[in-house]
Amino acid sequence: FDRNRPPPLLSFWTLHIVSMGNSSSAAAAPSAMDQELPGAEKVVNVDEAALEDPSSKGFLASAGGKISEFFQPGQSYQPVSKDQQLATEEKALKRSLAVLQFHVMANAINTKMLNPNFAIMCSPGADPDSFDDTDPFDFNSATYFLPLCSLLGVAIASIFTGTWSDKYGRKRIIQISTIGGTAGSIAMYFARDSFWGFSLVSFLAGLFRGTLPVAMAYIGDVFTSNKEKSDRLGVVVGCFVLGNAGGGIFAILMGDSGLFTPLLLGAGFMALSYVLSDWYLIEPGDARITPIGKNILQEEEDDEEKDDRPDSLDGGLLWHIISGAFADNVGSTALFPLCLSPLALEQYHLDFVEDGEDPVMTITAYQWLSVCVALMVIPGTLITPAVFDRVGAAGGCVFGNIATGLLTMALLFIGNGKATTGMFAFFIIVMYLGFPLTVVSQLSTGPMLDRIAPEDKVGYVQGLNNTVMNLGMAVSPWIFGLLADYIGTNPAIWIGIGISFLAGAVNWPLMHRPGLGPPGKAIPEEHLPLEGEDVEFVERVLSGENVDPARLHAVNLARAKAGHKALMPGIRSYEEDKEDLASLRSHAKGTFQFRKEFQDGILNRLKDPETEEKLPEICKAINHAFFHADPEDIERADENIGKWFAAYLRHNGFNAQTQPTVVKQMIMLAFPPILEDEELTPENIQAAFLKARRVTGNYMDIERKRENSYTDLMGNGTAPTWFS
Repeated sequence: FDRNRPPPLLSFWTLHIVSMGNSSSAAAAPSAMDQELPGAEKVVNVDEAALEDPSSKGFLASAGGKISEFFQPGQSYQPVSKDQQLATEEKALKRSLAVLQFHVMANAINTKMLNPNFAIMCSPGADPDSFDDTDPFDFNSATYFLPLCSLLGVAIASIFTGTWSDKYGRKRIIQISTIGGTAGSIAMYFARDSFWGFSLVSFLAGLFRGTLPVAMAYIGDVFTSNKEKSDRLGVVVGCFVLGNAGGGIFAILMGDSGLFTPLLLGAGFMALSYVLSDWYLIEPGDARITPIGKNILQEEEDDEEKDDRPDSLDGGLLWHIISGAFADNVGSTALFPLCLSPLALEQYHLDFVEDGEDPVMTITAYQWLSVCVALMVIPGTLITPAVFDRVGAAGGCVFGNIATGLLTMALLFIGNGKATTGMFAFFIIVMYLGFPLTVVSQLSTGPMLDRIAPEDKVGYVQGLNNTVMNLGMAVSPWIFGLLADYIGTNPAIWIGIGISFLAGAVNWPLMHRPGLGPPGKAIPEEHLPLEGEDVEFVERVLSGENVDPARLHAVNLARAKAGHKALMPGIRSYEEDKEDLASLRSHAKGTFQFRKEFQDGILNRLKDPETEEKLPEICKAINHAFFHADPEDIERADENIGKWFAAYLRHNGFNAQTQPTVVKQMIMLAFPPILEDEELTPENIQAAFLKARRVTGNYMDIERKRENSYTDLMGNGTAPTWFS
């Protein structure tokens, strides 16, 4: 069944109604697609009462005329609109998303392009391009003041870009930002002679770089599945962080051409982004991407998980999420950059230079180290969906907060050890292995905010979040730089560690909010109709109804051959069954007869020499389909069967509470062991089916005796039976 095409029956009746309304024209025309289908004008004089009677020719002619008019050639057969292409054409969607991601990356490259050079730029005399002075700031505070200016501009812009994109369109705001960003990078290059002049122009250029919330809102516009949106938002944020690293890489590679020359390359990236967005970026409309090709009932479950956006914005929840993310960003400053500069820079370079020794870490190594650590966002992006699937977006946020605090502590202890080449290598290994885990919290805020945002507030919410985040990223390093200058590097880092753990405590309650915490368990295939199966029949099985055993076996056999799990029938309570026990018992002979024939067929095939070679594969398929069920399903079935049997005994004169040993003995006699191993193997499969066949035969004998001489000794016609 293809949900994107009308059912065949609907297509047939559409054509039938059209032909009824245009019978004379249809007879003369070789093809309805070769000419306009008249009909609407033919029903003008039809009695109005006839138009309300679905069985009348007047109604059919009227409907046919309207359908003909709707399906006129040159109207519905024109190419779909641009925004509809996002939902109908995979190529258009991929192109548009690729351009969006490139824009995010280009913007980030320009924002962080000179970061590896800031320490050199703020060291007068260290390089011909260094500033002559940075008064009134010392080294640390001056180094972090430069990115503060740019990020402050981004933070202010983010207040407005999201809201403006809600009103004027995502594409328009993105294109305006690329024009301003291009001009801003060029202006920064020409302001390179003055520390304060460069700082001012950096701030102004940052006002055109706050489009990350627009890109995130774009994803919210296009997709409906929360899982897909979370994954796509993770990619967008990953491009943003990757761009931050990429800009630094360009700065290092272009170091010989001057500290400020990379700005011109950044301007070129922004100009290219404008051209690509003008050609390929599609402004989203009302069409949405809906997942297809899933199991039928799984689609219904996903429908419940789609973004049924709230009618109003929960302000308290909004600020709860943002405050937790802000604390995370502030705490992360102790990890990056403080653990690199000043901690690693002082321990492995500056202290050696002051003593006149060769440093363990060169300036170039420091630059590469500070840039490439951001590349660890790539593995972080890869593991984030798995974390979200297990603990939800809020749980991922808490996980990242704790990981950040622990990693920062580890680097602090390593960095304060003896400054040797081995300890420096250990410092790098720990930082690079641990950093991907810290990324999870940074990727969690966007999905959480998207889920609480009304339709007309998506851009506003993401913009507000980016404003606060950029403000934190701008101010935090500078404040921590001041702290490091005045109270020391180690105390400053310990403060950051405490804030990371505080962020985890702030975010913890969000795990218990609907839609933010751990997702509901996905419905396993043994509880779902698969594509091509009779949905009604499968639902009867799952609801615990009595069904034809041969048909159920055929369904499960087809599943086993396809590598799927067998259906897990529902178990109705005794209260639901007790009025139908006679009916349930009346089908026993047919059920036992089928099992007997099925088991005989298996035993006959096991005698075939060719079967022996296939036994391992056969056992594996049977075990997968019938034995390897979810432990929770097994426990639930055991509990439900136990309750049913206990209720049956209680309502039919067996006092299990006073004679449990007798009841156990009766059960053991009625159900002798068939398979004591955990699963079938080539060695035990024949013995297991022989025992099962013997039990089935005994039950068949009971049914034959019952037909000949019926004795009602157990309430509803079950004669007591003992097997040896």
